[in-house]
Amino acid sequence: MPEINNETLLIAIQAVASELRSLREAIASGEAEPDEYQLLEERMRAAEDLKRAYDAIAITIINLPPYNELIAG
Repeated sequence: MPEINNETLLIAIQAVASELRSLREAIASGEAEPDEYQLLEERMRAAEDLKRAYDAIAITIINLPPYNELIAG
């Protein structure tokens, strides 16, 4: 796996979580474009990848914010 800075990982987690919230809101409201359904699936996979990376670094770094805080709106 390529190495990225821990801060960059945290920012990416927050950005993907924000985008997921927006996509889910658009879909729930019925205002989503057809390509947004595919985008939602892609972002969900990205979120899973980022969660795995977070879990891996959380083993050795003790001062990370809780994951649920990072993804909260």
